[in-house]
Amino acid sequence: MYQEERLLKILDYINKHHAMSVMDICSLLDVSRDTARRDIVKLVQEGVVIRTHGGVALPQLQKEIATYQERLIDETDSKRKIGLIAAKLIQDRETVIFDVSTTVQSVAEQISAKHITAITHSIDIVGILSGREDLQVYVLGGYLHAKNRLLYGPSVIDKLRELRADKAFIGATAIRADGLYFPYEDDVSVKKEMARRSDQLIAVADFTKFASKSVYRLDFDFVDILITDQEVPIEIREVLHHKNITIIQCEEKDNYEEDNSDES
Repeated sequence: MYQEERLLKILDYINKHHAMSVMDICSLLDVSRDTARRDIVKLVQEGVVIRTHGGVALPQLQKEIATYQERLIDETDSKRKIGLIAAKLIQDRETVIFDVSTTVQSVAEQISAKHITAITHSIDIVGILSGREDLQVYVLGGYLHAKNRLLYGPSVIDKLRELRADKAFIGATAIRADGLYFPYEDDVSVKKEMARRSDQLIAVADFTKFASKSVYRLDFDFVDILITDQEVPIEIREVLHHKNITIIQCEEKDNYEEDNSDES
């Protein structure tokens, strides 16, 4: 069982029982005490539980990591604006990789380009694009993660290595001055391969990501364009300028301004 699956089972148990011991984890998941302790460390680092004597518990008023469907509801208007601007960057007959992200899903929903080839491991994006007869959809196969609406596992990266794309669109859980952040180590591995296999990597993220935190980092060196809906914090903007990353900021009525770092 992958660590991601174990963490979700632990969170489900804690939400029902409010606490869980190391022995409970070993018994429920049939793992060693060392594995149980590593899982506890991961959950504590992500801030969704607190360490207790002999196990973990929910902090007061702590919410479980939002499900994909819950995230889809949050900041809907911002995601739509970002998605529309990002979709305009896609040209007819291009091959495009779509990451699993609610904002990337908004990009897929608003594509106007014709005869593109879409590559994704997102269940929802497959559903959105499957209704269009003017494009092809290539699904990166793997194990089904029902909660986060994706396919995962080593076969996803293996398949990416066999492909070449014009553009790739990725989301982010958090954006800090030293890079983009994600909750799982596998997330970064997949996004790195997407960057290697595409001519242009485009990150799409609403303003809330600049105040968020997560664990695993993707260096800005992999990113070519960042599209967001509000002004980028100055400390992050300076880093993006230094790395020649183009910033596209949405404005009202779906217009946008482009801050091309090459000109700064």
